[in-house]
Amino acid sequence: MESVKSARSLSPEKTAAILDGAMQIFLAEGYAGTTMDRIAAVAGVSKPTIYNHFQDKEHLFNSLMEKLAKEKEWSKCLVLLESPCESAPVVLRGIANEMLNSCKEPSTMNTFYRLVVGESGRFPELGKACVRHLDKPMIDALTKYFSFLKLPDPEVTARIFMGTLVLYIISNEVMHGQEIMPMDCDRLVESLIKIILQDSYSCST
Repeated sequence: MESVKSARSLSPEKTAAILDGAMQIFLAEGYAGTTMDRIAAVAGVSKPTIYNHFQDKEHLFNSLMEKLAKEKEWSKCLVLLESPCESAPVVLRGIANEMLNSCKEPSTMNTFYRLVVGESGRFPELGKACVRHLDKPMIDALTKYFSFLKLPDPEVTARIFMGTLVLYIISNEVMHGQEIMPMDCDRLVESLIKIILQDSYSCST
């Protein structure tokens, strides 16, 4: 889905107010329970203003996903991948820790993931927006990085790296499974790095 170009005509303050209000209501009421009236009231703008610049609730949600991708913790991972001076273990350790820390309780990202997972069955576009704006940029950046490291099949390697961390986040944080399947974060991260890098792995920092 393309971004809503007309949203650019809003002042930065009003745009931020609408997106912050939308986040607040989406998290409190769920996607189905969220109305433009409630968002307008929380944001302090008129409902026509929201419709004029974001078209509908789905476009507003999509714009919110873009905002999360640019401003929340996972955006730091993309910066780390552009650090060629750092050793691979340092880069991958930093990415893994950023991902895991961003989704620990209490966390906006954690709660937001619950919303997407819970509502995507009825509203598939929510899941697609999450994949498009959060997961795909990370997979693409990791694939490029693993290509630079000359690892075999960089895209599959990127999915293995990302998938391991996402499974941990979903099972231990989103689904509250830490007591059922306890796993120390550092142990998981260090073993994952060793598996990914294999013989080229170095513990040096």
